[in-house]
Amino acid sequence: MHKKILIVDDYESICNSLAMLFREDGYLVDNTSDSSEAALLIKKNRYDACVFDYKMKPLTGIDLLKMVKNKDPGCSVFIISGVLSIELISADKSVVSLATGLITKPFDAEELLKKIAAVLYIL
Repeated sequence: MHKKILIVDDYESICNSLAMLFREDGYLVDNTSDSSEAALLIKKNRYDACVFDYKMKPLTGIDLLKMVKNKDPGCSVFIISGVLSIELISADKSVVSLATGLITKPFDAEELLKKIAAVLYIL
């Protein structure tokens, strides 16, 4: 069975590139650069994993993380962001306990793919 992933990043090029990479690896992917649209997708669908950019408007990656975890506590969620944002996120223990991983930009897309595969296929 194919695993389903949601990718949300306000940089459309990053969002589309990651979506293409995951599709090529056999995942079912929903992706958007609009965090409000992501909230609707979360309400309508179930995901095995999510990749959210931290700094977005109107909803942040943390807002989306909390929405996903309220709906499906077993979903693996990765937050991607710049170094300073990752340091701020890491200081918030409630967020760290919800997120599966924090990924610093710039990141290696293949490494992200491996991290998600490692989490999804041990479930």
